[in-house]
Amino acid sequence: MKQGKNTVNPEPYKWKEEYKVDISVIDEQHKKFLNIINELKLIINTGSCTKKIPAIFYQVAYLIDNYFLKEEIYFKDCQYPNFEQHQTQHNLFIKQITQFQKDFENKKDNLCLDIYNYLEHWFNEHILKYDKEAAEFLKQKGVN
Repeated sequence: MKQGKNTVNPEPYKWKEEYKVDISVIDEQHKKFLNIINELKLIINTGSCTKKIPAIFYQVAYLIDNYFLKEEIYFKDCQYPNFEQHQTQHNLFIKQITQFQKDFENKKDNLCLDIYNYLEHWFNEHILKYDKEAAEFLKQKGVN
């Protein structure tokens, strides 16, 4: 498929060893996050955003409710020194997803592409940097 202005590279992201943080619950959630990004790629490339984006919002909400909460409990219990900064990043993510939901209700153009770009950036910046750093701290505290 030729990649146009409203499509993305159709090649799915595959889980790589370098993504692992060696804390099972965190690795599991990161894999789910990649699956959401891959599903969004498919939605964009098949032009089915309007029909299928509610399912993406549902999956992201599930991750927020389960993953962010578990991660923050670990951080608080282990007295992670960057807990507040990490929690702030989570809150900004929630705020952005909420804005995307409003944009969907207002029928914003290219919304799936915007969401895709945001989630891909989040994966690269937050998950692969902040979460890896935090996981190292948690492993030193005996979390696995």
